[in-house]
Amino acid sequence: MSLFSRLLSLTYRPAALPQRVDEIGDYKVRFAEAIKFTNRCGFKEPAAKWLDGDVLGSGDVPVREAFSAAGIDDLSSSAGQCLKWCHYLRPFLERSLGIPVRLTIGQLWTSETVVYNPTWEDIRRWSESGIDPVELAREERAGVNFHAWLTLETGEIIEPTMPSSIAVARGGKSREMLGGISWGREPGFFGGHRYVPLAVGNAIAEAIGGNPFFYLLARKKEDLNDYPQVGVLYAID
Repeated sequence: MSLFSRLLSLTYRPAALPQRVDEIGDYKVRFAEAIKFTNRCGFKEPAAKWLDGDVLGSGDVPVREAFSAAGIDDLSSSAGQCLKWCHYLRPFLERSLGIPVRLTIGQLWTSETVVYNPTWEDIRRWSESGIDPVELAREERAGVNFHAWLTLETGEIIEPTMPSSIAVARGGKSREMLGGISWGREPGFFGGHRYVPLAVGNAIAEAIGGNPFFYLLARKKEDLNDYPQVGVLYAID
């Protein structure tokens, strides 16, 4: 642990992470804590100025228009590449929707099971040196232990990769989910999944995904297919 991290640990204690799904609580409260933690890690991220109402509604036109502007007409290859695809799509969605869109990293739960469970210390460590392929090998992981999604300033969430990840993990059982998109408000917009933000913003996301030996970002469309399915840990029956 760096000197900065040691000093940080003495002066700041982030909120306890949930041990059960019923401890997750309100998404906006968790999001505010994630922003506070992000700033404590040395990345400037402004507080959310929540807007009333929804901008997405029940139709997919605004989302599809943003994807079209990004040159994306098929999300099926997004499986297991949540950070990369969210990093690439975020500015297009922000321009198309006309409100701030935040890249968000954290835990993903379903029912009583945690699917991705990074800790505060994991996020802090990764933000200092990026995801280390040596660490993944040491822990015998096939992919990274976090999930990334997009949070709008209305509190709505856009989930561009998990439908495809589930389709790949389930094989032919959920083929209809391949290339799908989900959006809405937490909880309940995407089946029984629950989202727990731990880090917010492009700066910390680029630090986490920027290890030159294991680059998990996309600055152009051609970057999207590097390290295919590196994040797939979602194994379900």
